[in-house]
Amino acid sequence: MSTKQLNAKDGIEALHNETDPRPIPQAWLDNAPRADVAAAETEYHAVLHTIERSVAGDTDVLAGHKQGHAEQWTIHVLYTRADGQRRVEQAYDARVVETADGLQITPRGLRASIAVDGRDITPVARPRTTDIERALQDLHDIDPTEANDD
Repeated sequence: MSTKQLNAKDGIEALHNETDPRPIPQAWLDNAPRADVAAAETEYHAVLHTIERSVAGDTDVLAGHKQGHAEQWTIHVLYTRADGQRRVEQAYDARVVETADGLQITPRGLRASIAVDGRDITPVARPRTTDIERALQDLHDIDPTEANDD
């Protein structure tokens, strides 16, 4: 699986602005599987992500007395229909490795697209944004203005 590299020039700023949605890095999608879409389902494409960090609540973990991580990292991925009008979100655990160049953040189990039938995951209708339009075009080669999803 590919990684996202936060280097010295954007690492600290990127971590402090982690609630701002950012386009999915193309490197993450290179090896990510696509959904097998059945007749009653619609394909939703990964377009934006945010990174969430939380501190472990167990003081023994924080003090290093148990195996574990002092921080838990989660990557929230926004998936949209090809027309960009409906969206769902899925969270993925992240693997974080500190290197000489910064942090490598790797989502575990990321999918480039998912199949949504509206029963298990209920899509939310929202207007299409320029960030979503750009991500659909750049990452998935989809023109949302020409998409014909219901």
